[in-house]
Amino acid sequence: MKSSAPPQASQDTAQGPQAATSRRRHDRLSLRCPVLIQLAAPPEREGILQDMSPQGLSLFTARPIEPGSRCTLRLVLPLPSGPREVALAAKAVYSSYTGPGVFRIGMLFMALSPDAQAAVRELLG
Repeated sequence: MKSSAPPQASQDTAQGPQAATSRRRHDRLSLRCPVLIQLAAPPEREGILQDMSPQGLSLFTARPIEPGSRCTLRLVLPLPSGPREVALAAKAVYSSYTGPGVFRIGMLFMALSPDAQAAVRELLG
């Protein structure tokens, strides 16, 4: 998997009614790259990463993922030290229909390996 563009910083800028209900505690980095989603039941799914924070990420996929579903996300992070393939343990916290064949999935990181934690910190640092 290759990232087609370097990551760009983006702050959570919710306005209006959503701003008061946002539970985000950290800025998010806007980041578009392919992600392989490995759920407990095959087959694997493909998605596109949307953004990432120290606590989780959101991605787009063609089918919904049930909130509470645990999975492993495999992707190549474009780190300052060079691209690094990582596996991120995560749990789906929401699944929103955004258009025909497109669902936005919110993921919360679970117990990340030390290597995965270091990669996320380096990316967001």
